[in-house]
Amino acid sequence: MHEFDAIAGGWDAVCSASGDHGVLRLSAFRRVERLPGAGAPPAHLVTYRCADGCGERHTLLMSGEELDWSPIATALPAHFDLMTGRMAVEPDAGVERWWRSMRDGHWPVTLRCEHHAGPVPAWPSCLRALEPDDERDVRWLLVHWRCPLCECDGSQVMRPAALELVPRAA
Repeated sequence: MHEFDAIAGGWDAVCSASGDHGVLRLSAFRRVERLPGAGAPPAHLVTYRCADGCGERHTLLMSGEELDWSPIATALPAHFDLMTGRMAVEPDAGVERWWRSMRDGHWPVTLRCEHHAGPVPAWPSCLRALEPDDERDVRWLLVHWRCPLCECDGSQVMRPAALELVPRAA
């Protein structure tokens, strides 16, 4: 299982070539393929660019829970609170921040489907492929996805920052 780091905004990852540990952010994904078989829980084969290690593409198996629920359900780890000057542990703070963020319209992923008037709230598992403008210095991604509301395929250009799994501040 790949643990999600709520502070770094990504999953833990180990480069299979170098053995280096790093953070796998959603913007490093290049392909998300739902595997045939059981639907609960679904399994996904994720191809990603190894940014913290060798720079090559690797694949890993992730469950639907790891992709969609871990980013919003992971508690913030113990951290230094600058306001109080002490270490703080707030087990529900991460979940509460995501709840407020989603209520205000900022979901983990927001898509623009041509079949809907406004933005479509979505999950990482809705993504199908991400094509960077430049693999070494990504400024834009052509993101291919499947709409969670109407199941139509779509594409849109996004900045990598739009795929950061961090809730908006209230």
